[in-house]
Amino acid sequence: MFEKKILVALVMTLLSFKAFSQEEKGNKLIYRVGAGPSIEGNQGQWAINFINELSFYPSERFSINPSLTYFTVVGEFDGSGRFWQDDFEMQDFQEFSSSLFTDVRLNYDVIRTAKDFRVGLGFGPSFQYGGESSFGGWFQNEQGEMEGIISVERFARLGYVTQVVFDWQGKNENRRNTLGVSMSSFSGYWPYYLMVNYRLGFKLK
Repeated sequence: MFEKKILVALVMTLLSFKAFSQEEKGNKLIYRVGAGPSIEGNQGQWAINFINELSFYPSERFSINPSLTYFTVVGEFDGSGRFWQDDFEMQDFQEFSSSLFTDVRLNYDVIRTAKDFRVGLGFGPSFQYGGESSFGGWFQNEQGEMEGIISVERFARLGYVTQVVFDWQGKNENRRNTLGVSMSSFSGYWPYYLMVNYRLGFKLK
């Protein structure tokens, strides 16, 4: 049911952007690479992300952007910088999350100035492959000792991503600078992942 909703939303988005794509001829091709901070919303952890993106512009304002993003946790919200928490016997239980995301983002520049500064809004399907581990509580073993439970969950799921991007021309006419803020939703939770990144673009066409 959730996948059907995503498919319907994607079809509606494609239809709504069809008129935009016919307004001007563009056919530009830009490769972007970038990185930045992230937040994992399920367990409450800081993370980093690395993105590779290829942007095709069928018009001057509308772009189709397939991307591959690597996401990994780097610390807890408490500022400890640790992935783990102590138990009363000084054992460490790792809480960690890492994933690959493949997205196809349909982006439209709602603002474009005379100096080619752009503000764009994007939406598209997102596929996540990865997993997370978390502390699941305590149990008493046969010797009467308390042991911790580590819960491991693997992901191979379809969701969607929304984004806001700020894009501007660099001093080099063949370069573009982009600041992106994206929010990924999975299993009905939004935003499951919040990612901010700076992307350096190289004009290929």
